[in-house]
Amino acid sequence: MVAAAKRFWKETDVTGTDNGWMIMLDGRAVKTPAGRPVALSSQKLAEAVGAEWKAQEEKIIPATMPHFRYVVTAIDRVTPQRGDIINQLVGFSGNDLICYRDPDQSELASEQSTGWNPLLEWAESQHGIKLRIGAGVMPVKQDAETLLTAENWLSDKDDFRLAGLYNLISLSGSFIIGVAIEQGRLAVEPGFDLAFLDELWQARKWGDDAEAEDRRQAIKQDMIEAKSYLSLLD
Repeated sequence: MVAAAKRFWKETDVTGTDNGWMIMLDGRAVKTPAGRPVALSSQKLAEAVGAEWKAQEEKIIPATMPHFRYVVTAIDRVTPQRGDIINQLVGFSGNDLICYRDPDQSELASEQSTGWNPLLEWAESQHGIKLRIGAGVMPVKQDAETLLTAENWLSDKDDFRLAGLYNLISLSGSFIIGVAIEQGRLAVEPGFDLAFLDELWQARKWGDDAEAEDRRQAIKQDMIEAKSYLSLLD
């Protein structure tokens, strides 16, 4: 286990520069682990990141710095791998969990349709993303035009927004749910419930265990942090 780094500065400031808003520690600009400068276009995000740095006490605890973590993801991961990140997210649209209905449990299938169909209709009407629905676990082949529409939509997003979207989509397992949360169509709590509809239904029917609940709560918290980060980009 790597020991937590000690706090090495006294004063934390957020400063506007020609390159963007920067977080200064005793007058020195914060950089990413890869050594890239942290220059942000959003003052609100810069102030949130600055507050995370300021709140560190004797040791730096990365887990208490979610906004900074997303900034680092955007700069060190998304920017140099933008094409791959977009391709991965398009893959979720091609195999979105909300396109599958349970062929054996009619009660569950009904809940799936009630919860997911309005999102599919919204995605088509608002974004032109029309996904086919199937039953069981066999993959549903989506139209190439639909995947291209999803790719074009993602390509319009900057690297910082893609960093938050990546987590919302990958954590939920659904391109549509992730986008709906990012766009404000869904709040995080109901979005989480829809993403984990099958698992929550099984837990109600057959009982749950503490480990599974802890895992879900950790995912929900990650989704809350992703939405908080995205809200600061507006």
